[in-house]
Amino acid sequence: MQNFSNLVKLVKAEFQLDLKKPAVLAAALLQMATMTLLAFLSQPNINAKIWSSLFWIILIFCTLQAISKNFLSVNRARWIYFNQLSPPQNILWSKMIYGWFTMSLLTLANLLLFAFFMGFPIQHPMAYFCNLTLVIAGIGSIFTLIGAIATKANQAGFLAPVLSLPVILPLILVGMQASNKTLNPVLVSSVWNDIALVGALDGLIVVLAVILFQPLWKD
Repeated sequence: MQNFSNLVKLVKAEFQLDLKKPAVLAAALLQMATMTLLAFLSQPNINAKIWSSLFWIILIFCTLQAISKNFLSVNRARWIYFNQLSPPQNILWSKMIYGWFTMSLLTLANLLLFAFFMGFPIQHPMAYFCNLTLVIAGIGSIFTLIGAIATKANQAGFLAPVLSLPVILPLILVGMQASNKTLNPVLVSSVWNDIALVGALDGLIVVLAVILFQPLWKD
């Protein structure tokens, strides 16, 4: 119970810190709006598969810094302070929960922008949103963990994108495959296999994050 209350306090602290410095989230939203507008102006009559591909590309590149900053903004002195304040598991979970929330907010904004400028070609919303929820949870977890790893190196801001993009590639490929299947008028049953695979990858990512964060935190 004490751990849970400590976790809640840490999550609240993440929200309070971002409210004081909203520039990163604002920059991500502005970047999304600009890229979506450029995509619309360059090709107004876009087909469904290109719509889906552009959605994922813009989402990944616009959210990377916004999510990984959870740890990139933590200097060595703050690491030591956090280590005295709370167990490492709580620190990791607070960052991941806040990362999931931020990722969901930015994904919703990106989806609304795409729907406004280029329509919403999804034929099976239930399957699409199940897949979308699992994929963004996995992306948020990866960006948070990579941000923690990058803080231990010099030039962390450059290292985070280099490490993140290869790691999220399997998750994105499976997620895009499932998304493309929801564009068809007839929903094939294999889409649920893809969604289950995304869920399994999410579970693996969380387990690896918990295992790897312990020695990283003590370093």
